[in-house]
Amino acid sequence: MDTGMSSESAPLVFRPMREEDIAGVMEIERQSFPFPWPESAYRHEIRYGTDSLFYVLELPPEPSLAPWWVRLLRRRGPTRPPVIGYVGMRLLPGEAHITTIAIHPQWRGRGLGKYILLKAIERAARYHARWITLEVRASNQVAQRLYTEVGFRFTGVQRGYYRDGEDAWLMRLGPLDRAEMERLEKIRQETEARIGIGDL
Repeated sequence: MDTGMSSESAPLVFRPMREEDIAGVMEIERQSFPFPWPESAYRHEIRYGTDSLFYVLELPPEPSLAPWWVRLLRRRGPTRPPVIGYVGMRLLPGEAHITTIAIHPQWRGRGLGKYILLKAIERAARYHARWITLEVRASNQVAQRLYTEVGFRFTGVQRGYYRDGEDAWLMRLGPLDRAEMERLEKIRQETEARIGIGDL
């Protein structure tokens, strides 16, 4: 299991996506995107995506390890989503392309999107990715701000990229050399402190 920190201190679990996660992923997908991926696309990536990396973010089984806001949301009962976020990447020669990323609306505004983005970049670096690329809607200023805070740079526009005709901003991070990975690790640690990881 891949956790944000050690099993004794991590209130959040970041791990590879499994087929049983798809229902929770689709709940987030439908609330996050005007043209959500079909369930079959996630199933295909999990079963056959040898060049793909898909991860989910979930709560741990021990409520006592979670920060106060996690414990509070747990007490709201069975409506708590089993998966609270996910991210997917496709591996290319020397590059990892982020294909999707989302946090459940109930959990936004706490730094979790930045957390899973940084964790995904760390995983991509283990697969020798030197650059991270992505597209983002031209109107999605919240996502653009997140990517810029992490260090992505605008590289161009792809006109009419989305199904409704909206343009996509093209963004890139890298090269992922030692200095860059150290910088990103520092940002992740600061993000973990904000989230409350390790706050028992």
